[in-house]
Amino acid sequence: MKRSIHLVLSLMTICTAGLLGFQLYWNYQAYQSATRGFRQDTSAALETAVRQEQAQRRQGLVRQYQTWLADTSQVVIGCHVHPLYQTTVFTLADKYPSAIEESQPFDVSFDDFPQKLPSITPQARKFFIRRFATGTIARQLREGFVIYHTQRLGDRLSKASKQSRTNQKQLRILYAAALKERDIAANFRLTVGKKPPKALSAAGYGTRAFKTGIMGQPELVKAWFPDPNLVFLDRMKWVLGSSLLLMLVVLGCFGFTVRTLLRQRKLAELKDDFVNNMTHELKTPVATIRLAADALQTFALSPAATADYLTIVRQQAGRLTGLIDQILRSVVLEQAPAALARQPVEVSRLIGQVLRQNAPQLAQARLSYHPPAAPVYVLGDETHLANVLATLLDNALKYSLNEPRITIRYFAQEGTASLEVSDNGPGIPAAYQARVFDRFFRVPTGNLHAVKGYGLGLSYTKTIVEGLGGRISLRSAAGRGTTFTITLPLAQHEPAPPTPA
Repeated sequence: MKRSIHLVLSLMTICTAGLLGFQLYWNYQAYQSATRGFRQDTSAALETAVRQEQAQRRQGLVRQYQTWLADTSQVVIGCHVHPLYQTTVFTLADKYPSAIEESQPFDVSFDDFPQKLPSITPQARKFFIRRFATGTIARQLREGFVIYHTQRLGDRLSKASKQSRTNQKQLRILYAAALKERDIAANFRLTVGKKPPKALSAAGYGTRAFKTGIMGQPELVKAWFPDPNLVFLDRMKWVLGSSLLLMLVVLGCFGFTVRTLLRQRKLAELKDDFVNNMTHELKTPVATIRLAADALQTFALSPAATADYLTIVRQQAGRLTGLIDQILRSVVLEQAPAALARQPVEVSRLIGQVLRQNAPQLAQARLSYHPPAAPVYVLGDETHLANVLATLLDNALKYSLNEPRITIRYFAQEGTASLEVSDNGPGIPAAYQARVFDRFFRVPTGNLHAVKGYGLGLSYTKTIVEGLGGRISLRSAAGRGTTFTITLPLAQHEPAPPTPA
């Protein structure tokens, strides 16, 4: 039994340690994965925000270019039909060209303009301004270069592109939205320039740097997070919390299982001790009865000797009956709660009845008992309470030193009555006082058991007392004996007198 329990405990320990190790390793890998994901997501979100902010600035330049094209005081827009392809060709030129500007205007045609116009019309002019700005100019800005379609327009667009600077407020809004889409809620700081501040570089985590200039301006933007570990932990809080809860549940189950197995082992040891003691106790009266029966059958005894042998048989049979009753009571209480009556019981009369029934055993003891003047009624079961009191008296007799001295006293207070049984025994060590009411438990005395017992009496006593709504406790000190105290609720009224026949 011990070997198998040790084997089970070893296997459970190995399995639990393996499970916890795997859980810790998985959490570490999850943390590493979250770290990598955080770095990738924050950089990808910043790249998205930068592109969106650049697109907004390019759109602003396109709209500005449209206003330049619409300014007839500065730009001349015309059209003619190509002699070979028979398509409309738009022309663009400065109204007041500079000395270095070529006299030939810029020509361009569009496949999605099906009309053939020998001269420009208002509708065609609007089409050209919208189509040229949103198509040709927007594409050139995306690709990062400016073509001088006219000298003045090229100068204006080149200067406006180079002067365009990152709108940090708009970029922060766009970046916060991009982070939210990736389920990242963390404080950040954006830096725009060639180099980030040294304080941020030393204290926090920075994303990759991205260029924000439209025409190659030396502008770099980075996002900084002051304490990335807190960010990672915040993203993993539910994962780590559930893992921690799982580990606590596993440890709790492991501890409960180990405790149960150890209790089972102790219970098995106590049962083995009980069986050994009970076997010895049963063999002694059985052997005595057998010897007495053989003597009565074999020898021609005198009437006096026959009476002596019959007395021995009755005494040993009564001892066997007591042992069997004690075991049966324990078995019945274990299988199902005792059916206890709840009737008023007069304590003094109950004590007197138990003392008379145990008078032969108590004759060897010095008994101190003074019943009170007024009767005290408790709510209980008279038969079981008598057995409880008899058990406490039997313990006091067995464990008292030299001449047994037993004191019985009871008193009522605040709706309860307390009954005390004290002896002059060696006392119960403090380490075992909480366990004396466990089934089969006996205070360890090595391999020597000078006092016969089975560890059932006090367990039975506690079950009955608590079943009646009371409680039992003990006080004990080395060399000063032990006092058991039973507290039961008082009956609300005395029992009604019997009706005369």
